[in-house]
Amino acid sequence: MIFRPADKDPKNRELRKALKDCFGFQPKNLDIYKVALTHRSAVLQDKDSNERLEFLGDAVLDVVVGEAVYRRYPNEDEGYLTQMRSRIVSRDSLNRIAEQTGLRQWLDIKGNDIHFRNIGGNMFEALSGAIFLDIGFKRCRKVLLNHLLSRVNWQELECTETDYKSRMVERCQKKGKSLSFRVRMLPPKSGEPSVFEAEAVSDDSILGVGRGYSKKDAEQDASRQAWMREFNRG
Repeated sequence: MIFRPADKDPKNRELRKALKDCFGFQPKNLDIYKVALTHRSAVLQDKDSNERLEFLGDAVLDVVVGEAVYRRYPNEDEGYLTQMRSRIVSRDSLNRIAEQTGLRQWLDIKGNDIHFRNIGGNMFEALSGAIFLDIGFKRCRKVLLNHLLSRVNWQELECTETDYKSRMVERCQKKGKSLSFRVRMLPPKSGEPSVFEAEAVSDDSILGVGRGYSKKDAEQDASRQAWMREFNRG
């Protein structure tokens, strides 16, 4: 039997306990979770932040949630399954789940985190990537199913729209039109993160303009503005 060396740092012991209480297992490689809980604002180089783990966790969540949706809705078509998966892994949904984990207090971040709208969801993605690397996909899948999907309000999500970009693409396609996005980074203000601005464009007409702390979020916001504009027109 291989024994894990005892944590000498009391803070490490506390973090290990917090992770175990949240996810239900004893982490093996604590360092990878520390990276998952390190925002880019707290390091000099992006590679030392949780952004790479966030990328990996996004892919892991897509697989795990995709399977869960597939099994939950055996009679629905591909379009519906895609919508439900998108709603569960949306930033708003993951932000709420992240708050319930109680791990936000462990996030290493510099500055006022009110400027980082999706900080919780991004953290949860990074933690999902860390779990995958630490204990492998089979156990990671079980952990995420137990501790992610147990917090999902399926009935609420079935009645909630979150993927406005996909909805706008579908609406434009039905009209025989295409939808594209023009994205630019706005000049950053002192002490604040970079902000992206996106324009949703169809046939040279700007349907909506949105902003976000990532290109993806800016495009979703622009799509939401376009969707609401179309909805109000009837």
